[in-house]
Amino acid sequence: MKIFLHVCCAPDLVLAHKKLMKKKIEYTAFFYNPNIYPYEEYKKRYEAFLKLKKIWKFEEIEHNYDHGDFLNIMKNVDTKNENIRCYKCMYFRMEKAVVEAKKRGYKIFSTTLLSSPRKNHEDIKKIASELSEKYDIEFYYENFRSNNAISKGAKFCKANNIYRQQYCGCEFSLIEAEELRKKSFEKRRKNLSEKMDFDFVYLMDRELLKIPEDLYPKYLYKHGLEILKDLKPKMILIRKDIAKDLGIKNGRNKIGNWKSKFIVI
Repeated sequence: MKIFLHVCCAPDLVLAHKKLMKKKIEYTAFFYNPNIYPYEEYKKRYEAFLKLKKIWKFEEIEHNYDHGDFLNIMKNVDTKNENIRCYKCMYFRMEKAVVEAKKRGYKIFSTTLLSSPRKNHEDIKKIASELSEKYDIEFYYENFRSNNAISKGAKFCKANNIYRQQYCGCEFSLIEAEELRKKSFEKRRKNLSEKMDFDFVYLMDRELLKIPEDLYPKYLYKHGLEILKDLKPKMILIRKDIAKDLGIKNGRNKIGNWKSKFIVI
């Protein structure tokens, strides 16, 4: 069995590939995403896709990038309404995939959009049902993100240096992601201002935070590890005695719904 697989991004392909290989289902990949903006971002995502192609040796049907095609279908769409905008975008890309599949004689199609935590499966199935009837082609449905697949996929991407995007794709989602980031930053800054008695902003979102060199441990003893969650460093270097007091072990530690890597010295 071989299906025609629309690919929205490399991280989502990782999830789909694992599930399909487990069932011995081969696929031809079609990376069609003219919604991605700007072009530099598209290049990063396509190059990540090509890394997977090199690893797994799957067949690819190539298509040129033209963001104007995406903008044309958005002309009469309320782009501030994320649900309507995303539904239209998914329909557009899936239909293009179906047309290409039929042109090449494929009888079954699917999409890695089924891997994305941002996408609604009921919407995808509705679109697929309409396209199946319109073009007389079968849709292969599977919940590619089930059984902790997203977490496993993230680990694979990290281990293989596969680019993972920070927003959905189009300029509208880019603006929304930036607004959300700013709101989150301000909320964290406000939380910290109630606990810190110095100018701490330069410590936020650092690659490496050293304790006690950058942050006096008295703040952690008094207010707890939530301070680190709000500072959000990617990596924390912490002295052994302080780590022991706070119950921190060498490696990744979870604080609420946030994780960071701790190096205990």
